[in-house]
Amino acid sequence: MTKVSILIPTYKRPDLLVEAVKSCLAQTYPPYELVIGDDSPDEVTAQVVDELKKESPITIRYIHNKPSLKQARNVNMLFDEAKGDKVMILHDDDLLMPESLETLVNVFERDPSVSVAFGKQYIITDTGEIDPESSITFNQDFYRIEKFEGTALSPFESALCQQFPNNGYLIKADIIKKMQWNTDAGDACDYEFGYRLGLAGYKMYFVNKFLGKYRLSAGSISHSKTSDCAYQAYHILSNSKPNSPFSEEVRAKRLYERAPIAITEAVNLGKRGKAVEILFSEWYRKRILSLQGIKRVLYILFYFEPKKLFRA
Repeated sequence: MTKVSILIPTYKRPDLLVEAVKSCLAQTYPPYELVIGDDSPDEVTAQVVDELKKESPITIRYIHNKPSLKQARNVNMLFDEAKGDKVMILHDDDLLMPESLETLVNVFERDPSVSVAFGKQYIITDTGEIDPESSITFNQDFYRIEKFEGTALSPFESALCQQFPNNGYLIKADIIKKMQWNTDAGDACDYEFGYRLGLAGYKMYFVNKFLGKYRLSAGSISHSKTSDCAYQAYHILSNSKPNSPFSEEVRAKRLYERAPIAITEAVNLGKRGKAVEILFSEWYRKRILSLQGIKRVLYILFYFEPKKLFRA
């Protein structure tokens, strides 16, 4: 029987963590263990997990990182701790559908050559309600539709276009033990991990079925003023080498999409030179004279961090 370790990195979200854990415990195919890596500075999450352990029919292991390990190192610690032969990463604010593990485990049982399996994700609000329209658009944008079911895309294509999700996938444990998250990839460490999996040619299988719930909230990393997610992704994409017409098309599409946000993030990070470089790249320069383009030029020229304006 396949032993699945579900790994949950968490930070100051005790209430949402409870929901995430309960979605794991409600699986039709029970996980072997849950391992929680907590970067919170307080003991609130620890107390919540203690209560969950009392009612859990499976092992819940809790590791409180003191000092905090931050995102990538926390995940790598969890990778090292996993005892199952298959592993799933689940964000502390996301949820699994009840049949998620059963569906993905069946993929591996039908085809042992598969390295990673994943499905579609519902988009949910802060309060956990499904947004049907956004869910459809979201999965279409990431090529999680019937046309690309199974192994229709190569591993590199799947990773490049982000069909491979940032969490909720099931992966062979031996892979994550040797290919961990890159601590130099900033907030795009999950995308960079998937990209390297694709480059390495690990067989990816997409199930055209809703298996998870992805929460879009104002408190997510991508909405942070200090986020470098788009900037890091732009860097990865600009250095990628497409090996098929599809990957060439996807690369161009993603670079065009990421360029505006990457410019803003580069300025926020104090990398004005990089912001100018992206501004005049083929992925943005035709938009410079648009209203948004002019705003970005002004942002590059005049934005200063508030704390620097008032520093003695």
